[in-house]
Formats: sequence, C-alpha cells, structure tokens
Amino acid sequence: MDDDLESTVSVRDHAPDQHYGETLLYDFAKTLTSLSLLVLGGVLTLGGTQRAAKIPLSALVLTSGAIALAGMLALSTVFGIVKARAGNSEPPKSLLLLIKSANFLFGVGLGGFMLIWLDSLK
Repeated sequence: MDDDLESTVSVRDHAPDQHYGETLLYDFAKTLTSLSLLVLGGVLTLGGTQRAAKIPLSALVLTSGAIALAGMLALSTVFGIVKARAGNSEPPKSLLLLIKSANFLFGVGLGGFMLIWLDSLK
C-alpha cells in the first residue's frame, strides 16, 4: 500500500461552518435512536427468560419505558433537524434539551436494568 495516499473525509468539508454542530447533533441523535432500539430488544429478550422471574414487573416496565422514551426523544431530535433543513429555517433551541433528556433516560433505563438483572443473578 502507498503511505502517501490518505482516505479520510472530514465532516467540516461537507457541512457549512454554521451547520457543523447541527450535523454532529443529527449523527448523535440517529445513533442514540438505533442504540435505544437495540437495547430495548435486549432488555425485553432478557426480561422474558426464566431468570427474570425474580425481577418485579414494575421495574422491568420502568426501565423499558425509560429506554423507549429515550429513543423517541432522540428520534424527535432527528426529525426537528430534518424539518428545519427541509423548511430552510433554523432548528429550534429545544433540540439540545431533547437530546440531553434522551441521553439521561437512556442511561437511567440501561443502568437500572443492569442493576436489577445483576441482582437477579444472585
């Protein structure tokens, strides 16, 4: 291979300076949406096992609900950015609050489930 060739693509080359942070927010929200769906599937799969019989149903519902709500908030963030770009307007300032809330709920849901799952293994 030729070491002189470099094949990196910078986001800054494709996004105007005023939209660079918006591009990062879009990618993060899109990733968090996908991650929420994957983790929710894992939580529901593990929640259906015989070992999960020790886990209270309310705890399983609360953790699953937090993860699902995180995914919905992240998807709302993506939609807000797409709507603003399609309408050639500025995205609302509330998008940062949405993604922070989504990140918080994802952490609470996943962390809560890990605690109750590890407790059920004892």
